[in-house]
Amino acid sequence: MNSFLRRFNLGEVGVVIPGLMLNGRPASYPVLNERAVRAGAGMMSVAGLFAFFHAFYLADFTYINALVIFFFVDFLLKTVVGTRYSPVSRLADLIVRKQTPEYVGAIQKRFAWSIGLLLATVMLVLIYGFGVTGGLLALVICGVCLTFMFMESAFGICVGCKIYSFLLAHKILPTPVERPVCPGNVCAIE
Repeated sequence: MNSFLRRFNLGEVGVVIPGLMLNGRPASYPVLNERAVRAGAGMMSVAGLFAFFHAFYLADFTYINALVIFFFVDFLLKTVVGTRYSPVSRLADLIVRKQTPEYVGAIQKRFAWSIGLLLATVMLVLIYGFGVTGGLLALVICGVCLTFMFMESAFGICVGCKIYSFLLAHKILPTPVERPVCPGNVCAIE
């Protein structure tokens, strides 16, 4: 399985850029363009808000049901296969292609996307497994996901990165050999 993934360059989140220096240190770990990540979060946030309010005010869950599937697939592609096959990531890269990239470590972004994947999976099970459309649990899950995406796109605050940093600081996650650069330096633990 690993040889299959390597053959097609699957499972690689981010790219290693030879000679890249971030915050005065060599960055020999995979990185992502923070501008593209924020653009993608903004697009998903807008689509999610539209579907959420359409369901909330009109009690029509058509858009939210479809969007949950799309979010699940996109987060799954980002975390398992890599951003290269994510439609949102590809569109975001296209949108910011003429801007100077701001590189950050890919590991904490992958962690943040895995939180999105978890939330999308729970919503998928609720909607398609148990037929839950609406209700307090679905409202809270959608609200948390939309808040995380909005904070990423509007303020540049990656809540998943902050959670990643917390888990590293409390030794719940193994400490990486090289500490990746985080947006806003929230993952920095000296």
